[in-house]
Amino acid sequence: MSTARAILTFAAVGLATLPTGDSVSATAFRVHAGQPDPVVAVWQDPAEDAFERGQELIRAGDPETALILWVSLQDSLWAARAEDPRIGVAFVQTVVEHGLDDYREVATLIFERSFSGREVASDAARSEIMAEARRTFALIESVNADHLLRTGETDPTVLARAIKRFWIQRDPTPTTPLNERLFEHWERIVHARRNYIYNYSSPFRTDDRGTFYVRYGEPDRITAGTLTVSAFDLQYRGVAIQDIMTVDLNPRYEIWRYANIEPPAFTYFLFGNVDQTGPFEYVEGLSEIIGPTARMARINGIRAQYYLELFYYIELGKMGGPYGARLDELDRLWGEARQPPAGVLEARSVQHAVEDTREAQRFKAPSHSRFDDSRKSVLSAQVARTLVGQDPRLLVLAVSSPLWRPEVGRELRDGVSLAPFSAAHTVLARDGNLDEVARAAMVELDIEGNVSMLVMRHASRIGHLTVAAEHMVRGQDLEDAEDVGVLPGHAHFAVARPLRRDAVQFEVSDLIVGIAPESLVGVDSLPLPLLPASRFWRADPVRVYLEIYHPTGVTDGETGNYDLRVLLVPFTGTATPEELARSDAGGRAAIEINIESQAPTGRHYFDLDLRNERPGPLQLVVEVTDRSTGVSRARATPIALLPN
Repeated sequence: MSTARAILTFAAVGLATLPTGDSVSATAFRVHAGQPDPVVAVWQDPAEDAFERGQELIRAGDPETALILWVSLQDSLWAARAEDPRIGVAFVQTVVEHGLDDYREVATLIFERSFSGREVASDAARSEIMAEARRTFALIESVNADHLLRTGETDPTVLARAIKRFWIQRDPTPTTPLNERLFEHWERIVHARRNYIYNYSSPFRTDDRGTFYVRYGEPDRITAGTLTVSAFDLQYRGVAIQDIMTVDLNPRYEIWRYANIEPPAFTYFLFGNVDQTGPFEYVEGLSEIIGPTARMARINGIRAQYYLELFYYIELGKMGGPYGARLDELDRLWGEARQPPAGVLEARSVQHAVEDTREAQRFKAPSHSRFDDSRKSVLSAQVARTLVGQDPRLLVLAVSSPLWRPEVGRELRDGVSLAPFSAAHTVLARDGNLDEVARAAMVELDIEGNVSMLVMRHASRIGHLTVAAEHMVRGQDLEDAEDVGVLPGHAHFAVARPLRRDAVQFEVSDLIVGIAPESLVGVDSLPLPLLPASRFWRADPVRVYLEIYHPTGVTDGETGNYDLRVLLVPFTGTATPEELARSDAGGRAAIEINIESQAPTGRHYFDLDLRNERPGPLQLVVEVTDRSTGVSRARATPIALLPN
């Protein structure tokens, strides 16, 4: 058995024992043989700084023993509530830097455990959480990133779990131990640290190019060089070399072009020395590279800046795109007159600067991964808190379908048919620290296996659910899975505390929304009158299902009276259902009706016509009020309306 395989085996049962085997390093053999070695003290006393001891081993040229050390201490650190985020980061980084690929799965597990956020005692741990947050949240929209970082300044435990949640929800294969997206991220960081180090201004200890590399990966084209002026261009434009030398300081530049950020259009990023001699960083446009001296000096009666813009675009135009278009524009302008009017040149310069600023501020995908492009199974899932009698339950519904290339008959008359497939839906439950506590296969409800349900006990410690849908086209080997597009689809849900168990006051389930199944084939066995969905065309009615439990003062078999109010409000993601119901949150009442609900459990559904609503993200809020007591319960769920 190899070292990595043995480590992974022990990781699955507790990460408690240091494995032995032929591939374990000489240092590890000495320890097991009882020979003196300074690492023994650390292994025997987890209170010692295991992170620093591992770093010493890495610096001594023995990274694998450092990994073995960190694995051996995981249970001890966990029991002492001293899990170290520095170890989680260093473990993944060491695996990538030294090509120790057999340790990738256990590295994922240790990284997740290190950011459970149970307790953060040391300043070093706090500092590492903030550093990892800056590296991680550089991949999301800046407003959300700033909010999370501000939160971390006062509560690093919350920030640690936010980091862990980020990577859990971006794991392309959530049912396996390996998080491929996390390793792609660190492969990019390691590459950037080796190649983009004119300075160390980014969260990744690189210059700004490193940030863009980590966000988007390898550009499909790079143009780089020095911005300068040729003797031919000076002579052609009648500029004395001594005049240009004082303003042309030969700044470096690079242009990166990406084809996969906003296909089919190209996306360009320009880097250069700010003000010609300043730091090498991302700039909005050429106006930030040209320095103040050129803006003040004059050559042949006009600003030297305008000459430099013409000459520099000759170099930048090699990339084509907007730079080539501007070169053509300036060539025409200068071609019509040996020296165009200063006002015309100023107008063009200002126009280009405004265009650059507008383009830089235009929203772009904050990150891109090759896993984003990989075809995934289509999944729609819903999770709702319910009651069975007085026992809290979680009801999970999922409907999915694979994406595949159709089978084509050898002869034209055979036509085209969809290849048969098998489906598997899995639910992973995690506690408040986002550590996995259970997983279960969902029950198939239709012959095809693409509609599934699971009812599970709602333990109070469950705080997060992941639903994964995996499909395999029959007749395809696992190695061919990517060719037919069967990366698992997955959805993630934060789970609130269980519903109240007592029958003193009534209770209401969470909302389940979807589409009516009557128009579909093969769904007669559905336990609810809908197929789960959260994205709707405006022309399609939205079906809403909920359950009312234990009407106050009503015996079983009798009915209670309730007022039901439905609101559609803009999505904020911050307000509670009760706050949304009280304030209306800028929404309007879609339905106000009186209903009767039978004890002990009343099951209700209704359809909403949203054709007059604007497309975009919304929250559907339902408030149920007991007419006999005035007590209300509010529930909310996000939906998205798509333009027709």
